[in-house]
Amino acid sequence: MPSGNPFFRAKRRYDHLPPDQQTNWWVVAGVVGLLLVLLLALWLYLQYKAVEKPYYDLKGYRVATEASLNQFLRQGRNRREFAQLEQFLKQAGVADATAPENLLRQGSDWLDIDEPPFAIPPRDYWPNMVATLKLIRDELVPAIGPVDIVSAFRSDAYNRKAGGSKRSKHKSFCGVDLVPQSNISRKELIEELRSLHARLGPASHMGLGIYSGVRFHVDTCGFRHW
Repeated sequence: MPSGNPFFRAKRRYDHLPPDQQTNWWVVAGVVGLLLVLLLALWLYLQYKAVEKPYYDLKGYRVATEASLNQFLRQGRNRREFAQLEQFLKQAGVADATAPENLLRQGSDWLDIDEPPFAIPPRDYWPNMVATLKLIRDELVPAIGPVDIVSAFRSDAYNRKAGGSKRSKHKSFCGVDLVPQSNISRKELIEELRSLHARLGPASHMGLGIYSGVRFHVDTCGFRHW
């Protein structure tokens, strides 16, 4: 090994050190190595935190973030069409039932089925949601408190991949899946929903579906329950 090699010079210097100094050298090297490992771990953690997840947890369901929504609205004519949907809901008097962007959520399993988290329903379907939003605002919320939408309109592709019914009211922009904002128990929630469904009766055309946890479905396109 050439004598000018830095490694060779360092090794020769180390070999001439007394044993106690060699021990100190290893202690220093160990401390430096440990610090480097800690710095690497910190950097990896910060990198992980810097990568924003495209969703947040809502009662155990994955809801796409506002950043994901903005990305969707920047595509094609989506922002213009969404603005027109907002205006329609205002004219129909139901814009206060929920934030209009919530109605674009296709579902909570879009990552699993590789489908977009948002979709804008065809204009012909927009009137279908009016009665449903009125029912949520005027009947449902007074009974169980504020709710959040986890699924509204679904495209045919999304509904098929998600295993939805071929007659799903999500496809016609009439049905929504909801979760309560409060910590109401499943038992109490079911009692309130069934009481509401029975009270409104066929005149409301209310469809009610109760799923696991505190997730449930509401529409106004056919009086039934499951």
